[in-house]
Amino acid sequence: MTMDAQRIKYDDDAIRAALTALKTATGIPVAMYGTLLADNRLQITQWIGLRTPALQNLTIDTGAGVGGRVVNTRRAAGISDYTRANTISHEYDKQIQDEGLHSLVAVPVIVRREIRGVLYVGVHSPVRLGDKVIEEVTMTARTLEQDLAVNAAMRSADGERAGAKSGHSMNSAEWEQVRSTHSKLRMLTNKVEDEELRKELEQICEQMVSPVAVKQTTKLSARELDVLSCVALGHTNVEAAAEMGIGAETVKSYLRSVMRKLGAHTRYEAVNAARRIGALP
Repeated sequence: MTMDAQRIKYDDDAIRAALTALKTATGIPVAMYGTLLADNRLQITQWIGLRTPALQNLTIDTGAGVGGRVVNTRRAAGISDYTRANTISHEYDKQIQDEGLHSLVAVPVIVRREIRGVLYVGVHSPVRLGDKVIEEVTMTARTLEQDLAVNAAMRSADGERAGAKSGHSMNSAEWEQVRSTHSKLRMLTNKVEDEELRKELEQICEQMVSPVAVKQTTKLSARELDVLSCVALGHTNVEAAAEMGIGAETVKSYLRSVMRKLGAHTRYEAVNAARRIGALP
């Protein structure tokens, strides 16, 4: 398999995993991914839950529909009644009606400041998709961005090893396992009283992120990384405090410090920002 073919396969795997995770997390029946083409048009290249072929492989002109709007503005958009919405153009109302979709949420997928595509969810019933759905799609998009960036970094590293045997770029599921293992290992390290052993375990944690690490100008303390690792596992502040043997207010203090350093507004943004600078896998 050529490097280009591998790139497509690993990226496709990550996108498919994102769609599956999104449908599972939200219960929304339709999830789609539109790939941004070289001419700045979108093409629906992957989907789950579509009832008809109306939207399958559909190519969307620049700026058209909710997807075109998202690409132009680089911001998420939610449309409650697609064919009557006055915030988008309506070139593709027929395809939307043929599929029977009523409401859509679309979020841009941005890697290295360039839009790679658009992540969509939609429903066939007249239901408004609120802020919680937009937040869930946005979080999934951020995770997908990380997976695509990791794939790109691994391909770049492989390319630099000229003539060397092509390495295996891990797919989304494999990277999620690495991330979970890293977080759990940091928590285990935190419980070790032997200072020498603890340092060795911390070095192992650092080695787990070194394959994808980029130049890091923001320095996070070991305790701040411990808190982020707990957040990455889905722990609440109280659960993180219990895991680390500190108070919940102390956890909040570390989180505030991390978010300030990383320019993040939420705990989940902080996790993704830490991954982008290579502080977390």
